[in-house]
Amino acid sequence: MARPPLPVGTYGKIKTKEDKTKKDGRSWQATCQFRDLDGRVRKVSRWAETGPKAANRLREALLERQLNAGEVRPESKVVDVAERWFAEFREQVDLGNRSGTSFDTYENRWGKLLRPRMEGLRINEMTTGRIDKILQDVNRELSASTARTCRAVISGFCGLAVRHGALGVNPVRDARPVETRKRKKASRALTIDEVLGIFAKVDADEVAVRQDLPDIMRYFGGTGNRTGETIAIRWEHIDFAGKTAWVEGNMVRTKADGKKINPGKSETAQRGVALADWLVTMLLDRRARVAARRGIEPESLTGWVFPNSLGGLREASNMRRDWRAFRERHSIGDWFTPRTFRRTVATLVTDKLPAREASDMLGHSRVSQTTDTYVGRKAPSRNPAVVLAALGSANDGSKAEPRSTKN
Repeated sequence: MARPPLPVGTYGKIKTKEDKTKKDGRSWQATCQFRDLDGRVRKVSRWAETGPKAANRLREALLERQLNAGEVRPESKVVDVAERWFAEFREQVDLGNRSGTSFDTYENRWGKLLRPRMEGLRINEMTTGRIDKILQDVNRELSASTARTCRAVISGFCGLAVRHGALGVNPVRDARPVETRKRKKASRALTIDEVLGIFAKVDADEVAVRQDLPDIMRYFGGTGNRTGETIAIRWEHIDFAGKTAWVEGNMVRTKADGKKINPGKSETAQRGVALADWLVTMLLDRRARVAARRGIEPESLTGWVFPNSLGGLREASNMRRDWRAFRERHSIGDWFTPRTFRRTVATLVTDKLPAREASDMLGHSRVSQTTDTYVGRKAPSRNPAVVLAALGSANDGSKAEPRSTKN
């Protein structure tokens, strides 16, 4: 009966022998047969000063050959498997299936937090207990959010190992959930009076006016758009007759691609946002001013609505820097960010309309995301009290009849 062939990406018995004729001190040779990805069996050898050293050197070469052959083995180093997973993730980013900002975040967490904790481990040493300890340590030292991101990274490259047969199951699956240590802070939203007060401050601030903050803040307040969506809005996207701004993308910056317009994370990201009359008036006035500076008709104006000083795509980091400076000049707490207006829009709309209306406006794929994360309530609504007023009808001045009792 013929001997069965080696599985692809594996090797046979390692043999060592000494060649006493070699004068360079590396007289021991280790050899074995390795079956490559193309199915062909090739002889692989390495030399060293002793037999065991030659065998170890050969094993290292075989491991690298396995990785290059497309195989992940139980003995593969965690760092090699992780790098392979990142390469696959990068391919998906290039195809538009994954987010470049997610890639940057995962790569950062891997390099700073995870790699130092598992530098010398093999993939078959990634046990549930070891992973659980790493995640709980990160949660304790930093935050639950960071630990959850680390969990996603570990789950990603362990999943790759499962697909290659190097692991039977993904060990991250049975690790303890990452619990938030502190009670989550309630979303901070502004009242209408607070919004008008901030508009008054920014209108009177000469530095903020030069930085376009009055118009930008009003656009945030009237649409609830994300920062990247506001930066990416173009005059061509605004339908003045229909009083609608069409969100076509989100400005993001990644290490690989720099600034670019991303179509959004979900199908609901691209949407139309109805504009209030006061916001339409503001945008018409802004368009007229910009067109006058360029010497063209307002209707023919194209390009970014809120560009940088050179007319190009504005940097989100620069806008946040200007925002922080405004906040400090007027002694406003660090809770006041562009997202505060997004929470304010969610709160004001859901106070008067079904939550679905706010969810559609903000581009959320789930209504629960709007109500759980973005709605910030500070004052109790009077609507429940109005509904429950009927319970007090017995106290309207007439004495309620006593209930009859039976023995």
